[in-house]
Amino acid sequence: MPRYFIAYRKVEEPGQKPEWGSFTTESEATLEAHAVRQRVDRRLSVFGEQLVGVGEVLWLGSNRLVEFLVRREDAPPEASIVYGLLEER
Repeated sequence: MPRYFIAYRKVEEPGQKPEWGSFTTESEATLEAHAVRQRVDRRLSVFGEQLVGVGEVLWLGSNRLVEFLVRREDAPPEASIVYGLLEER
């Protein structure tokens, strides 16, 4: 089953410095940007966090986890969520 890496810029309280939250998920269906946004919104509501940025969702392609951790830092400021397909070793 395909496994996806999803990272999002968040704060727990207004005025805090944004940081990345991330998780992985498995899905039989290809995850589209709107489905990723829904998963992030659910996670934000559970943890009481707020999304930072304009809400843009950016596809990072297919790669290894370590590459996603590096590439998310290079995401433009308007990208609130980045995601990609994790490659199996």
